[in-house]
Amino acid sequence: MSLEEFHISKQVLDRFCIAGINYHKADAATRGLFSITNETFVKLGESAKAAGLKSVFVVSTCNRTEIYGFAESVMQLVELLVQHTNGDKAAFYECGYFKNGEEALQHLFNVAAGLDSQILGDYEILGQLKRAVETARNEQLIGPVMDRMLNFAFQASKRIKTETNLSDGTVSVSFAAIELLQNIKEIERKKVLIIGAGKFGVNVCKNLNTYLPQTPVTIMNRTDEVARQTATAHNIGFIPYSDKTAAIKNADIVIVCTNANEPTVMPEHVAAGGPQLFLDLSVPVNVHPAIRQKEQITVIDVDEISNTILDKTLAKRKAEVPKAQAIIAHFRIEFLNWLRDHHYSLHLKTWKNKLREIDLMQTSVCEFYKDKELISETERVMRAQKAVKQLAVNLKVRHDKGCQFISSINDYLQIP
Repeated sequence: MSLEEFHISKQVLDRFCIAGINYHKADAATRGLFSITNETFVKLGESAKAAGLKSVFVVSTCNRTEIYGFAESVMQLVELLVQHTNGDKAAFYECGYFKNGEEALQHLFNVAAGLDSQILGDYEILGQLKRAVETARNEQLIGPVMDRMLNFAFQASKRIKTETNLSDGTVSVSFAAIELLQNIKEIERKKVLIIGAGKFGVNVCKNLNTYLPQTPVTIMNRTDEVARQTATAHNIGFIPYSDKTAAIKNADIVIVCTNANEPTVMPEHVAAGGPQLFLDLSVPVNVHPAIRQKEQITVIDVDEISNTILDKTLAKRKAEVPKAQAIIAHFRIEFLNWLRDHHYSLHLKTWKNKLREIDLMQTSVCEFYKDKELISETERVMRAQKAVKQLAVNLKVRHDKGCQFISSINDYLQIP
């Protein structure tokens, strides 16, 4: 890309802005003040149109709220966001970030690829991004340049997903526990007891059903009816909470998901002998520390699972970041090339229309003077197309005076 072409792209790209607040600097309560619903976005969109903005969308999740758009200043986007949320400028300025041009473009690609997610490589944000764009599209707030920019970002994300290992491996504690169990010899013959039927316990049930369907599983909960319903829904066994001691002694593997403030599995619940494995997925720990001292008893808590499995996963993902960035760099260049051609195409269209007007004017003059050298409509169209085609070739091949040349033509054609 020549220097002139670079300046053309930069002028347009500098108007692309992002204002956001996310998990890096803002806690959940602060992030919540700036959340946006689809209904709220409709009102925000009306304000954006009234301000003359043609491309604006908002990504609002539990981890971030970001407003993207083409504007004269990023502060226009901040004003829109603050106007339609419960947050104020002071809080946003303290915890927020503001980007435009190349920095904003890179951020968009990073977000779409999962490089800016709280868990590296988490592609859930891509679906959230696409839904936000679709909401804005329904409000006619995605212009042609924004549309093509997003298309390149989505293409890059897809390529990263298929050609790198950025999203491979375990990132959830509940699944990390299943991965650990899969490595146990003859796991299908082990009896598994789940204590706790909350959200975490239900996720463990789902994963056991999916990845270890032959392993016998039972569940209990302080509220028996909740455990009974969970057992029925996932086709596993149910044990009343009053039988906890017997159930623990009878199990080979005990998965604790109770999240109580104090331990729920005490030393008296564990019989001598074993071997037994306790996976304590609770925060704080719900398996009493003294149980670790018993012979043939293994206790693994949530931090140990994170250190042994999740940290390895994240290390592998970090090693894939350079590959992902190389893919992003390729698609960023593709977009900038498209932006250059798009800028020229607008001028070419104008020039083609003006040539037709000149030809028609010349025809009228010839007819007035009864000139016999009249050209046909087909010849006029072909002549205009040939001129436009030659100009397009010159712009792409002869970089030295392309921008000045096309600007001069348009200035001349605009003279009344």
